[in-house]
Amino acid sequence: MPDADAPHDDSAASEADTRALLEEVEAEAAAAEAPAAAAQARARAARLRREALGLPDPAVVLGDDEDYEDEDYEDEDYDETATEHYDEDYDQDYYEHYYESEDAQAAEPTALRRRLPAIAAVTAFVLTCAFIGVSVYMTLQHRDTTKHRQREAAFVAGAKQDVTYMISLDFNKAKDDVQRVIDNSTGQFKDDFQHQANEFISVVTQSKAVTEGKVNAAALESINGNSAVVLVSATSQITNSPPGKDEPPRMWRLRVTIDDVGGKYKMSKVEYVP
Repeated sequence: MPDADAPHDDSAASEADTRALLEEVEAEAAAAEAPAAAAQARARAARLRREALGLPDPAVVLGDDEDYEDEDYEDEDYDETATEHYDEDYDQDYYEHYYESEDAQAAEPTALRRRLPAIAAVTAFVLTCAFIGVSVYMTLQHRDTTKHRQREAAFVAGAKQDVTYMISLDFNKAKDDVQRVIDNSTGQFKDDFQHQANEFISVVTQSKAVTEGKVNAAALESINGNSAVVLVSATSQITNSPPGKDEPPRMWRLRVTIDDVGGKYKMSKVEYVP
């Protein structure tokens, strides 16, 4: 009895081993088919993306290779081959970079157009301020220069007038002429001239002379606040000399200090220049 059951037991064991082996082979086949199917799906997805984006076919880019023209080359073989060299992460990065570049290029002109009015306004404002500043500066500079020149001219004109009064004397109205000199003087010169006024009037009256003064030239030497020094060149001529006794004109070279006294320019010092 034991001998009769032995072949049956061996057959059952062999059949179990066979089933186990088949199951193992089927599992391995299923495991091998899953990556291939996934790779095929990725390859087809890549092809569809290229077609949707209008990108060239790799076969066109690589050229007309005979291997790609083989009629027996099936889509599945192409997909599997392409999948081996396909990098999904690289493809994704490429498309992201492509669209980001296009978006950035499209955004730059738009942003620039939005900024142009502001830039133009700021530029116009700056130029206007600069123009106004320059205009104000030039106006003030011109006004100051004009005012300074007018003041210089006033000192020179005052010196010429005062010297003319001083060297123009008429014995017929000596007192008035002397008083006119005093009225156009100030400071130490006025005090000194007043002290000698009576003597001066007497000399002029006794001379019976009429002198006419004339300023030939005058120039500003210096100016300091309300005082200026003016160089004056003048001549005085006796106009009532007896016939045959004409006297030559007298030359005057003077350094006159003129003070601005309430808008009137008066002599405060007179020096003879050799």
